[in-house]
Amino acid sequence: MVGIILAGGESRRMGSDKALVEVGGRPMAGWVADAMAGFDRVVMVGRRRGVAGLEAIPDLQPGPAGPLSGLQTALDVFRRPLVVVAVDQPLVRPGTLDRLAEWAANDQTAVCVDERPQVTCAAYSPDCLDEATRILRSGGSIQQMLRSVPWTRVEREVWSSWGEDGRSWFSMDSQDAITAAERRFRVNLLD
Repeated sequence: MVGIILAGGESRRMGSDKALVEVGGRPMAGWVADAMAGFDRVVMVGRRRGVAGLEAIPDLQPGPAGPLSGLQTALDVFRRPLVVVAVDQPLVRPGTLDRLAEWAANDQTAVCVDERPQVTCAAYSPDCLDEATRILRSGGSIQQMLRSVPWTRVEREVWSSWGEDGRSWFSMDSQDAITAAERRFRVNLLD
């Protein structure tokens, strides 16, 4: 199983490279990579150089295009099922990734739904590649891609049975978001 860390954003809200921002004394990228430790391969997509010893692949489409660009790049390069996580989701649980990997192993796209689809902590089938490419060229998003590809909605009653509480897709894209994560999940991230 290939684990993809989406790391191509400009980190405007954070003000510095999110992959290197330390939470709990470690860079965010290191937390996400550790959660993917059971995968055969873990690759950062959207960067020229990796962090924390990780391999990196730049986005194939130049310019800011959001996470769809990283997903499209990963699907095009690997052409196999993938589990993706955004680099700013350092609280991602290995157990949640393992469950998503089960869908990926069956060549299925599966996205947890927590009020809305959590597209940056999900499993994607290589069957999404053509639609990802088409939507990316028109300036669209992963959410738009999901309107025209088959995917499994992993509802709260399913993901909560894994011990998941929403932390796996909680995006820490600003210092305020890190503080909010500390309060919501009762963790100490700033020391």
